[in-house]
This record gives sequence, C-alpha cells and structure tokens, in this order.
Amino acid sequence: MKSLNKGKEELKRFRQQVMERTKEERLAIRRKARQSAKKWNRLIGMQHMFIGALVFGLITGVLSYSGVLEEADHWVSDGIYHMIARKQSNSYIRIISIDEKTVKKYGEYEEWSREKTAKLIQQLNQWEDNTPSVIGLDLDYSEEKDPKGDQALVEACSDYKNICFSAHAVLDENTKDGRQPQTAGQSAIGKPLETGVMGERRIEEIRKPFDQLFAQVTVGIANSTKDSEDGFVRGAFFSVQMGGAKIDSFATAIYKMHRDNRGKEYTIPKLEEDQSFQFTFSKRSQEYTTYSFVDVLEGRIDPAAFGDCIVLVGEFTEDMTFRVPNQRNTQMYELEMQANILEALLEQRTGQEASKGFMAVFFAFFMAMFFIATSYSSDKLTIVIALLMSVIQLFACWIVNLCGYYVNILVAIIMFTVITIYSMAVRYFAAIQNQYAMEGVFKKYVDENIITALGKDGRIEAHIGVVSKDIAVLFVDIRGFTSLSESLPPEQIVEILNAYLELVAQVIAKYQGTLDKFIGDAAMAVFNSPIDLEDYEFRAVCAALELCGKASNLNEMCKKEYGKQVTFGIGIQCGEAVIGNIGCEMRMDYTAIGDTVNTAARLEGAASSGQILISREMMQRLRGRIKTRFAGEYTLKGKRHTVPTYAVEGIIHAE
Repeated sequence: MKSLNKGKEELKRFRQQVMERTKEERLAIRRKARQSAKKWNRLIGMQHMFIGALVFGLITGVLSYSGVLEEADHWVSDGIYHMIARKQSNSYIRIISIDEKTVKKYGEYEEWSREKTAKLIQQLNQWEDNTPSVIGLDLDYSEEKDPKGDQALVEACSDYKNICFSAHAVLDENTKDGRQPQTAGQSAIGKPLETGVMGERRIEEIRKPFDQLFAQVTVGIANSTKDSEDGFVRGAFFSVQMGGAKIDSFATAIYKMHRDNRGKEYTIPKLEEDQSFQFTFSKRSQEYTTYSFVDVLEGRIDPAAFGDCIVLVGEFTEDMTFRVPNQRNTQMYELEMQANILEALLEQRTGQEASKGFMAVFFAFFMAMFFIATSYSSDKLTIVIALLMSVIQLFACWIVNLCGYYVNILVAIIMFTVITIYSMAVRYFAAIQNQYAMEGVFKKYVDENIITALGKDGRIEAHIGVVSKDIAVLFVDIRGFTSLSESLPPEQIVEILNAYLELVAQVIAKYQGTLDKFIGDAAMAVFNSPIDLEDYEFRAVCAALELCGKASNLNEMCKKEYGKQVTFGIGIQCGEAVIGNIGCEMRMDYTAIGDTVNTAARLEGAASSGQILISREMMQRLRGRIKTRFAGEYTLKGKRHTVPTYAVEGIIHAE
C-alpha cells in the first residue's frame, strides 16, 4: 500500500512537471508571437519610415518639377490666392466707365468732342482739398481730332498734375526672344525707337497721346499684360525696354504717381528678366466701385466720392476683355484688369513664379516630414496631422508669396491626401497581420471552431452563457502512461505527449470535431458544438477508429526510440449536454458539461488498451453502420446502475 501511495505521489509530481513544461511551451509560443508582432512593427518602423519619406519626397519633387499637373495646379492655386487677396482687399480705386448708358446719351466714344474729357477732369478736380490722387485715362488720344476739343483737353491737363494717359504698343507677334528687330520703329515716347521688346514680342511702334497732350501728362503702356501658357492673364510687365530706356506700363505709371503724390517711395516688385511680374487678382468683374461716365459728367455723382482715390476712366466694350483666372467662365474688361494690377502693386501682392527646382525641394521636404509625422500615428491623429500640415503648408506658401514668389499648391494637396490614405492603409493591413498572428497563437490554445463561434460576424462575443444541445463526446488517453512516466526522463515523456496530442488534434480536426481540452495525457473532443454538424455521432466513431489505427505508427516510433509501447483507450457517448462559456468574467472556458460528458469520460476509463467503448444509445443510433460487440456491463462512477457497453470493431457502411 505504501509503495502504491508513493507511486501515486510520484505520478502526481511527474504530471505537475509535465504541466509546467507545457506552460513553458505556451510561454515560449507567446514570446514567439510577440517577437513576430515586434518584427512587423519594425518593418513599418524606422526603415519603413525613412524609405517611405524618401520615396514620397521624390514622387512629390518629380510631380512638382515636371509640371504634369500645371494646368490643374493653376486652377486650384488661383482660387486659393484670389480668396486670400479678396479678403484682404480694401481698395480705394474708382472706375468711371464709358458704358451703354453713356453711349446711348452721347453716341460712340470715337465721335465725341474731347471737351467732354476735359470737363470730366475739371469736374473731378474741382475741390482742391479733395481731389483724386491720380486720374488714369485708358483712352486713345494718339491723333489730333478737332482743334477746339484738343486744346480744351490740353489746357485741362496742364492745370493739374494728377493725370496719366495710356499709350499702346504695336507688337510684332512673329518676333520671339533672342531675335533682334530688323528695322527701327517710328517713334518712342519722345525718343527715336532703336529697339523695343515686350517679353517675346518686338515692339514696332508705340501709339502715344498727340504731342501737345503728351507734354502735359504722364504716360504708361496699357497693353502690357502677360498671358500664361493656358491663356489666362496672371502677369504684367512693370516696364518695357525701348532702346536704352525703360518705359513704364500704365498701371506702373499710376502706381508711381500715387506714391509720389502721397510723399512715399514706391517699391519695385520681384521681376523676371523680361521685366514682368506675377500678380494676384483681388476682385472680379463689377466688384470695383464703378460709375457711368454720363452720371459723373452731368453732376449726378458727388465729386467727393473720388477724393484721394485713384480714378480709372475707360471703355467697357466686348473687344477689350481678357481671360482671367479668378473668373474662368467670363472675361474681364481691360479697365477692371488694370485696376487689379494696380491694386496688386499697391498692396504688394506681386512676385515672380518660383523656380521649379525650389518648388520641387520645398514640397518634397514637406511631404517627407508629413510622412514621418504620420508613421506612428493613429488614423484619427493622421487626419488631424494632415489638416494641420495642410494649414502649415498654406501658411508657408503665403509667406513665400509675401516674399515675392508664387507657389502652386495642388501637388501638395494631392500628396497630403495620398500619404494620409497610404498611412491609414498600412496600419489597417498591419492590424490585420497582427490579428492573424494573434489568431494563429490563439488557435494553439483554443479550438478553431470555438474561435469561429466567438468571433461570429467579425466580433468577439465572450460572455457567460450556455445552451442545451445534443452532442457526441469523445475521450482518449494513453494506456500505461504511469509506468511509462516512471521509466523515462521527463524530456522524453514530453516528446511522446506532444506527438500523441498532435495526432489527436489532426484526427479530430479532420472529422470537424472540436478539441475541447487536454487533460494531462487525456484529451476531450466534442462533435456538433459549437459548429452544427450532420451525422456527428458517426464522425466521432470514425475519428476514434482512425486514432486507434494511427496509434500503431506512434507505438512503432516509441518502441524504436524509447523501447516502450503506447496504446490508446477511447470512450464515446452522445446525448444532451450544456454548451457555452462557463466560468467568471475574469476567466472562462468554452466547453461542454453534463451526464453525457461524464459518461464518455467513464467509458474511456473502462476501455482497455486499443479499445473503443460506446454506450447503448450510441450503438442504437449507429445500428447497421458500425460493427460492434457487447463488451459487458460496467459500474461507472456516479451511476446507480450498471451501464451496458459495446466495443467498436469497424464500419459497415460509411455515407
């Protein structure tokens, strides 16, 4: 008896050692899973961060430098810059238009006596202490017309020093930069014309006001705008080269006069080599304060409305309109465009196109920084950072703009969006990868069918709760394990156990059973839970027969390597059982309990080496499909009456 108790204690200690070994293996698996997760995190870590920053920076630089999005970029940038300029606009420019109302009253402008223009100048300047700062007349006075009217206009202009008239350059459209004019022109403003160039075009002639008028006023060239490649006006010439001198544009001449009249110095904007500059439109058509020529001339408008303002006078005719970026569907009258150029000069919203190399480096740097900033951020934080970086980017573009350079920003907006989507996608797939890795580890502890049931509809619903269900329960364990464990070192016992449990797991999974748990050298499997199965009783018997069949291979291996025999004993029962999560909120198991489970365990305990015992209920359900023989009646623990048992010997017919 003492030796038996001693043997039981040794067996208990050995089983504890095995369980500790198993625990160590589980910890090793967990460490491996954590290492796998850390490896993935490193993959999207520093190396991914810097490589991604470099790649996206290069893509941004190439897109910006190549100009493939230039037309769309202009469309977006124009809108943003115009919106900023429009909010800042506080213009004191007034327009007096020769409109339909005026033409209806006085007839076509070309037929007028110039006395009307003289009268307008006198009317605007009638209050000495509240005269316009500058009166700019964008009208053609290149030829003398009627002596009386011409003289009246000359006298009116000689009385005041705030008058600026426009001149018009006659351009040779076929002459491009780099080609010298072949012949001299007729005249330049007061000087012989040796050479004249406006951008890529040669100036053949300048039509200035007639000589007497020219001597009394300031003159600037009106047709001095510069079209972009898409046909929209975004630039203007500050001055044009005529021989050895520079002649101001109409807007430049008025700008200088206005600053001089106020006793202030004027600022020359950043200019291209051809003396042109970019500017931002502040207003659309009809947004400048505009009065009809006839209303002003006939005294219906108080001259005080023009005090200390810049007044532009000109025609509003369809043949004097231009395509402008701040109103793409309609064209703008020339006089309104001159007002925008003038306001840009006054408010210093001018500059030159930033070089492509600068823009490429500028945007590439921002995109690289943005990618780095979002590499370790959550989705919500990534969106916040994207919005914040967009604001910073716009602010930086605005600062660059204040420094006299225009920067297109569509590439930045597109790349912000692309990097945001990319970062969120990477984290999404990383989360899926981690989920698969965790599921892979989880499946080593919990049967895959249980994971599927708990994760139904993509959500884990692990809460305490059970249902009653008809199932088949299979128990299997190693026969003679006690003597085996006494004669072999723990390391070899663990190897045998692992091979045995691997075999059990594979066979149970083959017949779609659920491996409920390992209990030392025993295993419990359930069929028809949690996944519903057809013919689950037959599946359980087939699994048992295959286990016994493959036990011979394990037995041969153990004989060869350890000199020991390994056989199985199996018990199967079917019937009602309670299925579900059993335990507490902190720790629960998905398992089956009830008399059916207990009976299966007792049948396994009664089975001899290599034997499969089933109950009468199981035999009756599978009558005619399996070969059985009566194995006797056993007194099972927990049962008041003996239980008839049957040994399974084979299959008669498998469906």
